Amino acid sequence: MFAENRKISGRQAFRLLVYDLLGLGTLLIPTVLANVAGRDGIFCIIFGTLVGLCYHKLLSPVVRDMKVPFPEYLEEKLGVVWGKILQIGYLIYFILLGGYTAWLFSTLVLSHLLRDESFWLVLAVVIVLSAYGIWNGIEGRARVYELLFWVVMLPLFLMLFAAIDEIDVDYWTPVLVASGGGFFSGTYYVFICFALVFLILFLSEFVTKRETLVRAGRSALIFAGVVHAGLYLILLGIFGAQALGTMEFAAVTMMSTVKISAGFLKRLDAFMFGIWFFTLYAILSSSVFYGGILLRQALGIGRSRFWKKVTPKTEKQRNLRYTMGNLGHSMQNSQERVTSMVVIAVVFAVAGVFYGSERATNVYEWFLWYIGTPFLVLVPMVLALRIFFVRRGRENKSTAEREVSNKIAGGDAKTSVGSTKQVEKVVGVLLLLLPLGFMMGCRTGELEDKNFPIEVAVNETGDFGVEWLGEETNGNRVKDYNHLKVIILSREFLENSSAMDEFLNLLERKNEVPRNTYVVAAEDAKEILKQGEEMGESVGTYLEEYLENLSQVKKEAYPTLGMLYQEKENKQETLFIPFVTVVDGKPEVEHYYAWKRGEAAGEVDTETALLAYFTANQLEEYTLIPEKGSYVKLFAPRNEISFSEEDGQQIVVDVYCSGEVLYQKEDGDGDGKDEAGREDNGSEEFVELEQQISEYMNLVAGLQLNYWQIDVSNSYKKLGGYQRDWYFDYVNQETKYEKDVDIVYNVHITWVNI
Repeated sequence: MFAENRKISGRQAFRLLVYDLLGLGTLLIPTVLANVAGRDGIFCIIFGTLVGLCYHKLLSPVVRDMKVPFPEYLEEKLGVVWGKILQIGYLIYFILLGGYTAWLFSTLVLSHLLRDESFWLVLAVVIVLSAYGIWNGIEGRARVYELLFWVVMLPLFLMLFAAIDEIDVDYWTPVLVASGGGFFSGTYYVFICFALVFLILFLSEFVTKRETLVRAGRSALIFAGVVHAGLYLILLGIFGAQALGTMEFAAVTMMSTVKISAGFLKRLDAFMFGIWFFTLYAILSSSVFYGGILLRQALGIGRSRFWKKVTPKTEKQRNLRYTMGNLGHSMQNSQERVTSMVVIAVVFAVAGVFYGSERATNVYEWFLWYIGTPFLVLVPMVLALRIFFVRRGRENKSTAEREVSNKIAGGDAKTSVGSTKQVEKVVGVLLLLLPLGFMMGCRTGELEDKNFPIEVAVNETGDFGVEWLGEETNGNRVKDYNHLKVIILSREFLENSSAMDEFLNLLERKNEVPRNTYVVAAEDAKEILKQGEEMGESVGTYLEEYLENLSQVKKEAYPTLGMLYQEKENKQETLFIPFVTVVDGKPEVEHYYAWKRGEAAGEVDTETALLAYFTANQLEEYTLIPEKGSYVKLFAPRNEISFSEEDGQQIVVDVYCSGEVLYQKEDGDGDGKDEAGREDNGSEEFVELEQQISEYMNLVAGLQLNYWQIDVSNSYKKLGGYQRDWYFDYVNQETKYEKDVDIVYNVHITWVNI
């Protein structure tokens, strides 16, 4: 049970504001910033937060000055006519915001949870839930949000922390390359989302201490700014700027890339969806709730507060005022519920318009840029200026009163009145200029009705255009690809660039296949798929087990569908796709296929791929034969890549690792060990062996670089952070990069006796 006194605490106000600031921003800001500012988007978030804090500073004197609810305050300070006009302006803003949020909320549910369901049914459920929350009053919603705050925030923070391991910091560079227009556009977009802090104007009616509300707004802005900055850096480090700019809901997509080995569940976004469920629900409910208050005030419903004008003197009068106050609160709540239901019906219709017309969403974005956000800024600016001038006029009046008291004639007494009229004229002019600012340029199938493929083979375009992605059913059963483990692509299909582009675009658009599905290549993909019948187990499960548990290559290094999506846009690195053949009736990785910056580059041998993985610190143990008769195992690599121009353009790879000689042909004094049987690190044999290993690595890397134009060090993506001048030379002609550079390996081994 709640007190039903229409009051909430400062802590509850802070948490309400945090929900409102995180909902839309975390979904929309990363993609927009990646498009307009790229890697410099983090600076847009920082400056956008600072602008938001300045805006909050503008709101603070208005909040402190209010003694009545904000809609009434507008009429009290600016007159009934202007007050009504501004109330209608805020009402339109809330209706459009609520409709856009409801549409986005329903779209998110359909794209990630209930793909086959009706949009109208999902929207109706969302609207009904919102109506239920409003019916319980602001105290009920605030209390629920307060209790669930850390229940929602902790999983978000844990998810962000877990994603740190997947960050590639090379995607963060180079910085300070965005155009001035892109930077200012990104900053303004961040401010558009953070301008929702203006809700403290409406919350002032429900928080007793104004200063507490001001602090809550400032803290919520800082909290939201930190979360947005951290989220953007993580998303940028995982997907890259170009790929991030093409993603619809990047934060939700990031969760679906989490891998659970040998598990049926592969889509964690369904569980983490609760973060956006509560944040979007909060901003939708707030829009409808405050819209109902504005509608009630604009229509002049329930404005009588005669019991507040009576100063109680006796116990009986005090009891009467208390009773009348409770009755007034009950009447006010009932009236707000009725008007909120009217608003929510309009919001439902607006959300339907957004769903039916893409142009409507574009118009709404234009409205936010050129009308909505300037409106939110100019109104409190006018109010703050009025407060300043009135306060200054009062100070002048107190000084003039001493002079007026000594005069009999009242002519000079008109000065104070004249000052007040001047203030009203200034406010009127500002309000007249305000319009000029606007002219700036469930049908989801049951489990028994579904078929869950574990692997898919693609030999030609028809394999994915007709046989799957919901375009054909297996008998009466609908295919569900949420648990797909492996996609097998034939060599012919992989080398068909137009077919691969169509394939990746289709999968990314439909979003039915998990991004963490492994991708392997084969001569005949369907032939590999047939081996499952002979093995008695799924080929997808077998290959997933091999890649994650049997291979010495770290599972994060093997290409997934999401990696192909990213490189299609980023075009920064080379992926090595396992090439599978049948050995003794089972699929085995025989060699690899290079996928260079989003395009097929040809087959490479296992030694080349293993050297690439070892250079990237993604191989636990690397066994090689530097010369005939010698076997060496390298492990615990800590490799560094640098760039040199001493002998032409060189990629210098310094390899620091531990090593063990498994077998070595006999040397001059025996086995290369000292008298105690330990490896002699200082002996000429080991110095020579290090040199042989360096020569071996240089030979392998040089062959691929010279003949296939493949850089096994994957250094191209590091140019932005390590060699900016090279980056600007090759950013628009990356095909020349491998032709102009050489690779030099320098190996430094600490020999151990295991």
